[in-house]
Amino acid sequence: MVSFHRLLIPQERVVLSASTFSTFFLPAFVLYLAMGVLVQRKRTAMIRVALLPVTLLCAYRAGSPACHIHPFDAIDRLGFHKKPYTRIALQPNKTFRGDTLSGSTSSQLTNVDDTPLFTAIWNAWDLSVNLRGIGWDWAEDLRIPKSNCGTKSTLEFLLNTLAKLLFYALAFDTTSGAARDFSPETFGSIEGGTIFDASLPPLSRYTRSTIITILSGWTAYFVIELVYQIHAIEFVLLFRQAPSQWPPLFDTPWLSTSLTSFWGHKWHQLFRECFISVGARPFSYLLGRTGGVMGAFLISGALHYLGLKAMERGGYPVVVFGFFIMQAIGLILEGMWKKCTGTRVDGIWGLLWTWLWVVSWANFMIDAWARVGLIGSKFFPDNYRPTVLLVHFLKHYFSLFGFSEIEIINVVQQG
Repeated sequence: MVSFHRLLIPQERVVLSASTFSTFFLPAFVLYLAMGVLVQRKRTAMIRVALLPVTLLCAYRAGSPACHIHPFDAIDRLGFHKKPYTRIALQPNKTFRGDTLSGSTSSQLTNVDDTPLFTAIWNAWDLSVNLRGIGWDWAEDLRIPKSNCGTKSTLEFLLNTLAKLLFYALAFDTTSGAARDFSPETFGSIEGGTIFDASLPPLSRYTRSTIITILSGWTAYFVIELVYQIHAIEFVLLFRQAPSQWPPLFDTPWLSTSLTSFWGHKWHQLFRECFISVGARPFSYLLGRTGGVMGAFLISGALHYLGLKAMERGGYPVVVFGFFIMQAIGLILEGMWKKCTGTRVDGIWGLLWTWLWVVSWANFMIDAWARVGLIGSKFFPDNYRPTVLLVHFLKHYFSLFGFSEIEIINVVQQG
C-alpha cells in the first residue's frame, strides 16, 4: 500500500520546469501570499488557523525537492498572529537613522478600519519578502542600521543599489570560487567532502579549515546582500516603494565587539521576529533569560538544519544545532561577565573574542556545508561567472589601447 507521504513527497529530486513549478512551488507560493492577505484583514483568524496545516504541508512538499518557503514564518507571522497587521504610513523621505522601531509609532498608523482587499493583496507582496517588518506595526524594538537612503532620489537610490548588486555578485563569485579551489575534487565539487585534511598536521589542518570557513562566511554575507539588493530594485521599480523602506541589511558585523552586538543587531535580522516569537518568548517563560537565549538559537538551528536536510544528504543535526547552541552559551557567558564585572564585553578584546568564538565553532558548521556539497555548488555558468566576465572586459578594454595579453598579465602581477 502506498503511504500518504509517498503520494505527497517526490522520492527523487526533481528538475525545475513549468510542470514541477506548478505542481510543487505554485500551491505553496499562492497559499503563502493568501496568508499574507488574510493577516491584514479583520476576522480572519479562524480562516488562517484552518489554512495553516495546508500551507505548511505545501511548504514541506515544495521544500523536499528544493527548500524555499520558511515554515516558522508561516507559523508565527501569518498563522497565529491575533491582531490584523497594519501598514505604517511611511513618508517617501522618511529616514531610519539607526533608531529602534517600536510600538510607539502607533500615531503614524494608517487610520483605516479594515485594509481594503486590493491594498491587502498589494501589501502581501511586500510582506512576503519584508521579513524584518520595515513599515509594519509588528516590527517592535527592531534596530535599523544607519542609512541615508531616505535622502536620496529614487533614481540615485536605484543606481547606487545596482552598483552594490554588481559588487556583491563579483565578491560572491570570488569568495565562493576561492573556497572551492582549496579542493576541487572533494568539497569543491557537488559530491562534497570534509574541509579537515587528515593528511596535514593539526596546526596546518585547522589553519586551512579556518581560512575556508572565513571565505564561506563572507560568501554567505555576499549572497544574502546580493538577493537583498535584487529585491530592493524589484520593489522600488515595480511596486513603487520608497527607498527608505529598504535600509541596510547588515551593520558592519565584522566590527562586532561582542556576540551580543553581532547576533543582536549587526548580523541580519531577517528572522528576528520568528526566533523571538517561536523560540525566545516561550522558553523565557519557562527558564528566564537563559531559556530565551537558548530558545531563539534552537529555532535558528532548526531553520539551518532543514535547509541542509532538504539537500537529501543528511542534515548533520548535532553539528548544526551544536553551532547555534554554542553561540547561545557565548551570549550567556557575556551576560555572566557583565554581572560579575559590571562592564559589557567591548573594545579590541571583545572584537577578538567575538571572532574567535564564532569562527572556531563555525569550522564544524562549514564542514557540514562542505559534506553535503553546498560549497561546491555553482550559481553561475562557468563562462558567465562575474569574475570571468570582468576578465574578458579588462582584456577587451586593454586591447583597445594596444596591450597584448602578456602585457596585461604583467600589469596585473605588478599591481
